[in-house]
Amino acid sequence: MKHIAQSLGLGLAILAATSASPRAADWAVGSGGVIKDFGSIKDYRNAAVPVPAPTPAPSYNKDWYVRGDLGYTFATSADISVSGGINARDDEAGFLFGSIGAGRYITPSLRAEMSFDFRPKSTVTKGVQSFDRNLVTTGVNGLGNASTDTYSFHVAQTDTSGVADQNAFLSLYYDFAQSPGSRFKPYIGAGIGLDSRRYKRKTSQDAECFNLSRRDQVTGVVTNFDYSGGALSLGSPGACGSGSAGGNQYVSDLGFAAAVMLGVGYEVSPGITFDTGYRAVWQGASLGLTAPSFDGIGTEVHISSRIDHEIRTGVRFDLQ
Repeated sequence: MKHIAQSLGLGLAILAATSASPRAADWAVGSGGVIKDFGSIKDYRNAAVPVPAPTPAPSYNKDWYVRGDLGYTFATSADISVSGGINARDDEAGFLFGSIGAGRYITPSLRAEMSFDFRPKSTVTKGVQSFDRNLVTTGVNGLGNASTDTYSFHVAQTDTSGVADQNAFLSLYYDFAQSPGSRFKPYIGAGIGLDSRRYKRKTSQDAECFNLSRRDQVTGVVTNFDYSGGALSLGSPGACGSGSAGGNQYVSDLGFAAAVMLGVGYEVSPGITFDTGYRAVWQGASLGLTAPSFDGIGTEVHISSRIDHEIRTGVRFDLQ
């Protein structure tokens, strides 16, 4: 019996050793795995090394921009009416002006902009103007009859006046797409806004009578008395007379304005664009001044709409 127990214990020991033998090959290395998990040295050398995902290059996103421009008005026409015998210029051109603005890109091709123009004063009247004026009165002639007397005057008027317009526009621009890498971007645009107009006028007037035409209201006979050169014609009723007047005046008005633009931008560096183009501007403010006159009937200048044709050149700076 003892021998049977010994034999049985020896058999169990051999069985335990046999079952433990394969596990010895799986002997753990540290706490992260087992020896067989490493495979062969060859497999280890050929294992793939993880590569980090590429980071996208930062892109330049346009949002807001500011701009500054210098413009030149090469042609202009104004709707000017005058009365009293004077003349006024309606085509004053050849002047420089400045402009500032800020805008935002709505889409890569569409942008909205607010701008302000600062224009110098342009001449409307200048220097001495000469014209004749008649002054009609009623009187009594040498026969005691009622008469219609027409006094004719030579008038010399020094008239200096100028008008300045300052504009504010809200505009939309469309930049045409170009081939990749091109720095040129043609554009078109249109805007609406306000026209602030100021008109100043200074006058000085001297009038000298040179003729009196007297019409007898009973007989219808007309008699002319020549006063030219200071000489009195025979039978003249006396001095023909003279007169003077003058003063300084100022008036302002606010009206609508509109503009259309056509040009091209050139991106000299990222975020900096050189901009040059043509613009037509309609300015709708309306105002007028009547200068004092020796006879109480002043000389008037009235200005309504005006159109300027311009070339503008400037720089746009993009803001992120």
